[in-house]
Amino acid sequence: MQPIGIFDSGIGGLTVARAIADRLPHVPMVYFGDTAHLPYGDKSPALIRQYAQRISVHLKEKGCQAIVVACNSASSNALEAIQEAVGPEIPVIDVLQPVVAVVSKRFSGASVGVIGTRATIESGGYQRLLTKEGCEVIAIATPLLASAIEEGFHNGLVSEALLDAYLGQGTFNDVDALILGCTHYPLIADQIAAFLPSSVEIINSAEIVADAVAMVVAGDGVRMEGLDASIAPVLREFLVSDLTVSFARSAQRFFGEEVQLAESSLWSHGIK
Repeated sequence: MQPIGIFDSGIGGLTVARAIADRLPHVPMVYFGDTAHLPYGDKSPALIRQYAQRISVHLKEKGCQAIVVACNSASSNALEAIQEAVGPEIPVIDVLQPVVAVVSKRFSGASVGVIGTRATIESGGYQRLLTKEGCEVIAIATPLLASAIEEGFHNGLVSEALLDAYLGQGTFNDVDALILGCTHYPLIADQIAAFLPSSVEIINSAEIVADAVAMVVAGDGVRMEGLDASIAPVLREFLVSDLTVSFARSAQRFFGEEVQLAESSLWSHGIK
């Protein structure tokens, strides 16, 4: 069976990869963490497109049947470029559109907050899609969070201080839902919740995207958790453009002993 290709700038996309593995346990996957260029959130749209296209073509060449853009910065700035690069025969699933589809149904006409990287928020992707669906949108960039999480500073004093700076003024106190517009952010979801009224529902994209992937891979949308994943060895290959301790630890945390972690030669060291 052909694998699903998944990529992000670093460890954040592992939250999506884990949800996909739980939803489709019999389907192999190849994950690419572009750790040499993280975070994407402070890069220009042109550079994000360049990185995303090259990785997507690489995953296609590895035989992936679908590409999951498990990165909000890439989804909001490079989706069309990725689709053009891999061609119409390879489905590309991003993290914005599935989330907006779910949120707009559940919170039609309501006030929705979004936090994300600077690249995601400045693209206006969430704002345009949600407003089109009748939602009132409050969006702010939280640019330092992803880097702190990537370095292992989550659920501690550093992330606490950053969240206080971004959320401590009560910007989202009156929204009905808050979208975590970066796949790194679920790792500090409990800390984020502590800065919000209990009435605000936090939207975690991982399971929503896994549902969207299942619809594409399964074709009929049938839930697959009950299928026997032991019928054949399941390949879970993890590639990084720069092998870092933080990524190795996070991959181990999410997937355990079965992790096959390797450094990719897609970019040579020092070449951007």
